[in-house]
Amino acid sequence: MAWAVAVVLVMALTLNGSDSTLSATNVSCLIVNLEYINCTWTEGGIPEFNYTFHSRFGHRGSYMECPMYLLEQGLSVGCRMPYQKGEKFKTLHTRLSWNNSHSAREQDIYMKDLVKLDPPHSLQVQVKADGHHPVLLLSWNFSTPSQCVESSVRYKRGGGHWRTTEPRTGQSFSLSFFSEDLPYEFQVRTRVPYVCGQSRFWSGWSAPFFWGPPQVSKRLGPAQYGHNHCTGSCPQQLTVVTLLGIGWLWQVLEL
Repeated sequence: MAWAVAVVLVMALTLNGSDSTLSATNVSCLIVNLEYINCTWTEGGIPEFNYTFHSRFGHRGSYMECPMYLLEQGLSVGCRMPYQKGEKFKTLHTRLSWNNSHSAREQDIYMKDLVKLDPPHSLQVQVKADGHHPVLLLSWNFSTPSQCVESSVRYKRGGGHWRTTEPRTGQSFSLSFFSEDLPYEFQVRTRVPYVCGQSRFWSGWSAPFFWGPPQVSKRLGPAQYGHNHCTGSCPQQLTVVTLLGIGWLWQVLEL
């Protein structure tokens, strides 16, 4: 009899503990590259219990259980869901529960500014003549399905400090009055702009892109080479250098 009472007490304490932990657990959601939604509940660390996650957009329709749980140490720590166009302008209603109990943690999350795009890719540089001064023209591509994107470029020459541009639309950046004798390093990041419901998050920076004179290319070793395209009067031929290994980064910084 005493054993049965002890079991009941342990179960009651476990249920009370799980309910109190659940009530303090926050769900955070992020739309990744306008392709899928990640919701996690790990602000306080990995949970002690396997939670069940349900969600829906708007007040109509039924709650749907998570189609793909994110696991860590065998416990559910998040959910990945498909993203449908326009859902960023809606409210996501979430429900987190434990062991199918009646106790559940419900939250309403407005998704508009919770978008994080992937970094740009395929950076390229061209040298173009602009009157008497050649201009470096940097271009890049987006991987996001939306064309409503703004970008910020950062660059440095030699071992100098980073210079970061103000956000801009389009997929190019021009640099005038550059030094033909020094290497340059470029990176680009993106986010959803104000006109499309600005996100609070920038993407990560793109992989570094290096550009420099021929002597720098020789010091870097084997590389992928491209020829600069220029119009009008072309300056001394320069070489486009792309990063193939992190070791090259240190060689450039040591110049």
